[in-house]
Amino acid sequence: MDNGIKPQIALISVADKTGLIPFAQILHKHNIKILATLGTYKTLKESNIPCEKIEERLRYPEMLNGRVKTLQAEIFSAILAKREKSHLQQLEAYNIQPIDMVVCNFYPFEKTASLPNVSIEKLIENIDIGGPSLVRAAAKNYQYVVVVPDPKYYNQVAEELENTGFISLSTRQKLAYSAFSIVAAYDIAIHRELKKYLNPHELFPEKFFISATKFEDAKYGENPNQRAAVYKLDGYKTMAEWEQLFGEQRSFNNYLDIGKAYEILKGFEYTPAAATVKHGNISGFAFAPTLAEAYTLAHECDPEADYGCATVVNRKVDVESAKLIGKNPGVEDKSVYTEILIAPDYDLEALEILKAKQKKKIRIIKYHEPSNYPYDIRILEGVLLVQEPTDYNKKLDRSKLTYPTEEKPDPQTLEKLLAAWELVRKVPSNGIVIADGKVENGKLTYFWTYGVASFRKRNGAVKIALDNAGKRAKGAVAASDGFFPFRDSIDLLGEAGIKAVIQPGGSINDEKIIEAANEYNIAMVFTHERAFKH
Repeated sequence: MDNGIKPQIALISVADKTGLIPFAQILHKHNIKILATLGTYKTLKESNIPCEKIEERLRYPEMLNGRVKTLQAEIFSAILAKREKSHLQQLEAYNIQPIDMVVCNFYPFEKTASLPNVSIEKLIENIDIGGPSLVRAAAKNYQYVVVVPDPKYYNQVAEELENTGFISLSTRQKLAYSAFSIVAAYDIAIHRELKKYLNPHELFPEKFFISATKFEDAKYGENPNQRAAVYKLDGYKTMAEWEQLFGEQRSFNNYLDIGKAYEILKGFEYTPAAATVKHGNISGFAFAPTLAEAYTLAHECDPEADYGCATVVNRKVDVESAKLIGKNPGVEDKSVYTEILIAPDYDLEALEILKAKQKKKIRIIKYHEPSNYPYDIRILEGVLLVQEPTDYNKKLDRSKLTYPTEEKPDPQTLEKLLAAWELVRKVPSNGIVIADGKVENGKLTYFWTYGVASFRKRNGAVKIALDNAGKRAKGAVAASDGFFPFRDSIDLLGEAGIKAVIQPGGSINDEKIIEAANEYNIAMVFTHERAFKH
């Protein structure tokens, strides 16, 4: 049997007074006596809602300029008492009436923390002590007490009161569960923000906390038989703030592709760039003076792979680009079905062109600021792996490059190699990029891929990238995210006509690798740093 309770006395102490008045009116309608802390009391009295100051029932008034309001034995005894003979006798001995509803939310710590140039003193003053304590106590005693820890629950509690006159045990349990999650998230927020002031240089603390709020249910998980949800990391900018302007609900895989696609363009902000992504892998990338040119070059890398892809660009989508992206119905051209388009903005006419394509089945995303979450996290078998995220705006130090082969890259070739290196950093290991470009007035203005691949063996990745490049590989450049362990990869690249290669170096077989490169007149550059991505 779901044992409902009819609250007799409610304690209300809220910093956020959203929805308070209509909710309190419902409580009064059901003859629930309201006790309130001073600020809440004033708000209720201004709306002519009968209530009583909590301090009138206490031995001590509010103290320390409001720092101590509810941290008193009478209040916590009234909340924590079980409704059984022993506890009720103790309350009666001290003339304490049980409190069976606690309506409470906390000082706006996170809102305060988001203010520009907020001081540590202001943050400290916005750490709520009494509120979380009240909520924890009420939640612990949910068998006898209703805890209402957020205004979003007012309607639910009010409707139940209106319909039945009682609050059911199942509702009290759900509210208690939510209350503990709210308290936990509040404490994590305090820990997160105070770290910036009290321990700013500790990168990996002894205890690592993640707090996130559900953003939405995904259409489905990695496969249609899996359920999935999307959570927004609390306290940080995330892609949850990005706008979906058009299209169906996103799936788990859509979110993966959106996040991975966006990452590819990091570090290329200085030029119009485009990338096509399939199952998290780059199928094509390019930059050029115009967005339409960049997309065309990226798409030409592997048009078949682009079917059902995610396309990401770093400039406003104009009409010319919109005509190219996504399948043009009834037209025999190079356009393909595109699952997702991600861009910083869209011309109005371009947006209408895109919406009309593919039987109106294209998800159009407008991105805003990138995430500022300071960690890269993987969770495997109950283990949390945490590292610094790769800074894609940090470029290679050219002064540390070495040129071990007889053939040296000319300035134009070096620019292509450096661009290929920036891209191969985004390719899962073992990563290989085959690419080319155009240098004008000493500046690399066009750059495009012919083949992008990863594989469990480096020579396997080379084979896949070269297979995609085909005859286009002749005269192109190659980048490898790790060193070449054997000369077989260089043989493959040399036979395909690759002109120059950039790689970390550091293999015990470097001499043999260099010897092979010399045989094919390949110019090789050592970066002396690797770029693995797992």
